[in-house]
Parts: sequence; C-alpha cells; structure tokens
Amino acid sequence: MSYKAILIKIYKILSFIYIFIFGRKKMQYINDIIFSLTLNAKGYKNYGSFEKTGEKKFIQSINKELLFCLDIGANVGNYTNLLISHTKAKIISFEPLPKAFEDLKKIEKNNPERVKVFNLALGQNNEVLNLNHSDKRSQKATFTKNLKELSFYDFKKNKKIKIKVTTLDNFYNKNPSLFGKNIDLIKIDTEGFEFEIITGAKQLIKKNKPKYIQIEFNWHQLFKKQTVYDFSRFLSNYNLFQILPFGNGLIKVDANRPETNIFHLANFVFIRKDITRYH
Repeated sequence: MSYKAILIKIYKILSFIYIFIFGRKKMQYINDIIFSLTLNAKGYKNYGSFEKTGEKKFIQSINKELLFCLDIGANVGNYTNLLISHTKAKIISFEPLPKAFEDLKKIEKNNPERVKVFNLALGQNNEVLNLNHSDKRSQKATFTKNLKELSFYDFKKNKKIKIKVTTLDNFYNKNPSLFGKNIDLIKIDTEGFEFEIITGAKQLIKKNKPKYIQIEFNWHQLFKKQTVYDFSRFLSNYNLFQILPFGNGLIKVDANRPETNIFHLANFVFIRKDITRYH
C-alpha cells in the first residue's frame, strides 16, 4: 500500500469518528467554532491592519517589481500610503466618496511626483448610481442594494449620494499620458463592485497585462451571484492566490473548488501566469 493510500485510509477513519461524535445536533455549536477558526486561519474574514491581513508582507515581497500601481477604492488612502512607504511606484488612486477623497487629496499634495488622485467611481458602464454610506469617510461605502442582509453594515445610518461611474477603459483612453508603459499592480477594494470594475477594464488588462490584480471578495458577491470562479474565468491568463493573515504569504488556490468560493472577506491576488516564481 502506498503512502498516499495509507494517509487516505487514516483520514477516512478519523473522519468517521469525528462525524460520529460531532455530527449530532447538540454538537453543532462546537463545529461552528471550529469552522469559524478554520476560516480565519485560511484567510477568510480577513480584515484589520495590513500587518494582520498580510497585505503589508505581500507588498514588501514584490516591492521591487512595482513601478506603477492603481489603487481603486482608495478611501482615505491607507493602501496608497502602504505603496508609498514600501515601494518606489507611481500611483493613481480613485475614490468616489467626497469626504474620504479630501483626505486622499492631501496624500497627493504631499507626494505630487508619485501620486495622482481622482474623485471617481469605476465600474462596468458609464452611468449614475446611488452610493450607500453610513458615514462620510466610510470604508464600507457600496453600490450594493442588499444592505439589510449585511451584518457588518450599519443600515440605520445609511445615506445615499448619486455618483458618476465610468469604466477604467474609458478613463485610460481619455488620460493615456497619466499611465506608465506597464501597470504592475491593480488593487480593487470597492465593497462588492470588483467584478464590474474588472469587466470595465477588459481592454486595459489585455493591452497592459498587469502583473498583479488584487481584489477583495466578500459577502456582497453572494447577492450578486458572482463567484471567485467568475473572476478566474475572466482573468484566464492569471493564476489565483489567496493572501494569508499575519504575513504568512500567498497560497495558490483553485477557483473551481467550492471551498475557494466562500463569501467571507478574503484578499485574492491574480498573478500573471508567466511570473514563474509563483508557480
């Protein structure tokens, strides 16, 4: 019997014992605790400081490769500042919420040679949409409509503001001089609008072939029936990785697997397939 066959046999025995004991109704709360802890360790429900989420370590690990970056959904500029601190990249940052943009604008003022900021929302079409926000600098501002279903959103304080949306392709075509020869990193954190932004950047991605595309994937996509698999199919020239918490690096994951398509906050990175050190 091979080593692998032995491990499979042991697993089946342990699985049978575990299910026999913990498969009972009164034991489900223990399963819920174990499941929640496992999700945390796998990189889901992954929020907090950049040290905790692992994003700081990720940027540090590729800092020499980053010469030109896009920060989409920049809010008050925390990720933009992360890029300023740990890379030499030039950065274009986008934020539609007016008060948050005021803070972002200060970063541009202090770093005029490296940072350009725009009070814009990006998406799949040129249109006007209602942006929901619970405070004027909310990191959770979203175009998602199912707000009552999101336990982390303070729906009682919800306000709406009409925002013009354009595509990244359209912005690029109108402002080619702002862009470098290559785009090394596109970061998208837009509270459920990530897929729309990527599909609205089809031509830019095809032409510029960014090395890294980082997205946040969360509860919002559940209501929109958007899966990690959908992202992966669209970005077919990229391998998919998940950022592990506390700087534990990246792990390659399979978008076809159900366990990858979990609707809890996770940071995924699509890495261009020719970047061989991540194979």
